[in-house]
Amino acid sequence: MPINTKLFLWLAVFFLFFSVVYPTWNYIAGSPIEWVGTLAIPLTMVMFLLLGGFLYINLRRQAGGTLPEDSLVADVDDGDTEMGFYLPWSWWPFFAGAAGGVAMLAMSVGIWLALFSLGLVLITFIGWFFEPVRGAYRR
Repeated sequence: MPINTKLFLWLAVFFLFFSVVYPTWNYIAGSPIEWVGTLAIPLTMVMFLLLGGFLYINLRRQAGGTLPEDSLVADVDDGDTEMGFYLPWSWWPFFAGAAGGVAMLAMSVGIWLALFSLGLVLITFIGWFFEPVRGAYRR
């Protein structure tokens, strides 16, 4: 089991321990229950359990169960995966970012502008999504 899986599972054990210690310590000190820490520590434990369990299950499914980074005989190319298909000449990411910026700014001005900007965000993301399947850039 690689070190990243062990790290997440050990952190889950650490937060399990402190999810019991923290409320007990507050009770012994005579202070009222501090709800943020009492709930956040067990939820952090759950987060680390999910991450560690996901990595453990996926590494177990692999042939041999080792990542290319953990193998001493792996080449540099063994860890390369398909990153996706991107159009470097596309203007849609710029407009999507601008529309997202307008949406964030609009939340401080008023709901009417926020609704208008959400329409812009929707239009730009639909355009960005469908650009490679329509027109001259069809794959």
